[in-house]
Amino acid sequence: MGNQLIRCELIEEPSDEFREVVGGVLRDHNASANPEFWRQLTNSANAAEAINVFARDQRGDVVGGLLAETQFSWLKISVMSVSAPFRSQGIGSELLRIAEDEAARRGCRYAYVDTMEYQAPQFYRRRGYQAAGELKDWDSRGHSKYLFTKPLTGGDGTKQN
Repeated sequence: MGNQLIRCELIEEPSDEFREVVGGVLRDHNASANPEFWRQLTNSANAAEAINVFARDQRGDVVGGLLAETQFSWLKISVMSVSAPFRSQGIGSELLRIAEDEAARRGCRYAYVDTMEYQAPQFYRRRGYQAAGELKDWDSRGHSKYLFTKPLTGGDGTKQN
């Protein structure tokens, strides 16, 4: 079975050239399958924009934060954490609220985040996020990773379309 002239092989450290060939083939396919999206994606006006929110104590020390970006209709939350002594005081909720409000102000209609089952799935569920997917045994120790999404609301409190 397969093409007898093609040899597939495992290469531990491929060259940048090999990587670019593979990436280029995928980019070309995606651009032809969804040309309008790819035109918009390459427009610098549509570049991802950071949202970084920090919680600081009275001395100015950082005790928590949220690192995210917005692009098109989506807020992508990459990292959110609060130092242990400051948890369960509403800091995480406030970090999330500020990021979601800014994303909605930028025109985002949705948010997404992934979290391990021992991190914060209940935190996100209580704030309106719904599981969109689960990767079982993500850490090879029996723990699942969840992808959560949430529709964002506009400045007037209504869901954006």
